[in-house]
Amino acid sequence: MREVRVQSLDKLEMADGGVRLVANFGELALVFPQGVWEALGRLSLPLDPNPEELRELAAVRQGLAEHARANGFASILEDVPCGNDGSPERFDLVLRPSGPFALTMGYVFEPVVTREHVDRLEACLFGEAYVEGVYLVGAVAEEGAFAGEGEAVKVLSVRGRSCSSSRFELAPELWRVLSEGMGWKNVEPVAPLGSER
Repeated sequence: MREVRVQSLDKLEMADGGVRLVANFGELALVFPQGVWEALGRLSLPLDPNPEELRELAAVRQGLAEHARANGFASILEDVPCGNDGSPERFDLVLRPSGPFALTMGYVFEPVVTREHVDRLEACLFGEAYVEGVYLVGAVAEEGAFAGEGEAVKVLSVRGRSCSSSRFELAPELWRVLSEGMGWKNVEPVAPLGSER
């Protein structure tokens, strides 16, 4: 058996009673008969992360801390309370690059990101004076986690290399770790599903 990891979805089109999917920057074409395509649409992946996804999640966290130390960031803090209202939520990592227009980003790492995680972080940010934006990074993320209404909390999932924003909108330090340190070529932006909860 040969396994091919799909790194990009380039085109999806109807083809001879089925669906043709072009992936990996045009290097791979998959043709699914209509019945197989419909069966795939009814599948749901388990939310349990596998060991490789958990290792990659840990590598993102470690890579961010190492990148910040190597590049003289103004602030590198760990286990920081979120907000000023006594919220139990905490940032695993808070980074502020040096420079006059630098934004302070908070990072929270979870094996499985849920909509409830996003809601709790959004709530605690109302009292937050230091952190200007948050990335909730998971080994996996449930579909509803990407349905945020606000811009303050971004969700990034190792599984599917998907994010609630494009790679051009990611914090520079995060994209450098993902692309240079981990070899990611892109992130798949996930369109918000609206305000359904």
